[in-house]
Amino acid sequence: DLINAAFNEVVDMIDEDVLLKYSSAPTPVTSASGVSIEDKKILKVTRIDANAGIERECLPLERTAFSVATDSNSIYKATVHSPVYKIHSDNAASTLVIYPDCDGSGQEGKIFYYPYVTNGTDTTGLTQATLNTGYYLPNEAIHALALKASANILQAYISNQIQDEEDSEMLGMVTQQLQGIEASYQNEIKRFMDESGRPGGE
Repeated sequence: DLINAAFNEVVDMIDEDVLLKYSSAPTPVTSASGVSIEDKKILKVTRIDANAGIERECLPLERTAFSVATDSNSIYKATVHSPVYKIHSDNAASTLVIYPDCDGSGQEGKIFYYPYVTNGTDTTGLTQATLNTGYYLPNEAIHALALKASANILQAYISNQIQDEEDSEMLGMVTQQLQGIEASYQNEIKRFMDESGRPGGE
């Protein structure tokens, strides 16, 4: 799970435009109830206007603003020309809902996402060759993944050493090694961040 945690931490640092480039097929939305987005990082949401056949990007709104956008008496009411979406989380599972409502007759929504690696997923056989096809990331990100996973493992090792009151000299050597790996990781992950140097957001 330390490796899987590193995987998802790296994903959250990568520019969303890069993730979109390598993303899997989008999830279709064909009903007003939306679809589950558990364990998914949302990259883009679109809606197709069947009348014009135009695919438009949906604007994300928090729940109260979304409610206003569905009010037929509001000047802020969303239309097929200005679709919106919200994350609906009244229960334990989150659902993404689009307005105007989607259907299976041409008024279809699309959710572009990155599927987070969940606990228990076996990623030990990961290689540079399978990183793109199996995990929807650029092959070049393998070095950043290896560095972050190494850092996570060393941090867990140091924590155990401190609790067990093991050799302080060994602890110092491992801590120094961790600092070097973390510095290398920061330099490597910058290649995949946006121009501002900020990590990708939700």
